[in-house]
Amino acid sequence: MAVKVLIADDDHVYRSFIRRLLARDTDVDVVGEATDGEQAVSLSERLKPDVVLMDLDMPGVDGLEATRRLKEGGGRARVIMVSNLGDEACRQAAARCGADGFFLKSAEISHLMSAIRQGFQRRKPLGYPETCG
Repeated sequence: MAVKVLIADDDHVYRSFIRRLLARDTDVDVVGEATDGEQAVSLSERLKPDVVLMDLDMPGVDGLEATRRLKEGGGRARVIMVSNLGDEACRQAAARCGADGFFLKSAEISHLMSAIRQGFQRRKPLGYPETCG
């Protein structure tokens, strides 16, 4: 059974890059893409992904607020926050809003793939080495 992934990032190039990398893995199915937090929440409710890769900094509703809404709304998707910013304040903010993991966008794709699989299997931690919690 394939892991259903939703990619939420306002950067088209990053979304396309991640989609292509994930498409190489037959165990992963990218079910949708969102360009802002509002769209991420809406698509997540409709598409029921197992894992959401959520950009921390998006226009309008950012990744933190979108994650909070997903978690408060009872969604079962695991949220892996991704960002160019890796300071401790960002990681703590992601953890406080309910993110299940935190990765720098520059992280090794193998680490991100491992976190996606762990998210699907409902295991923690989901970050390597930049984990929440």
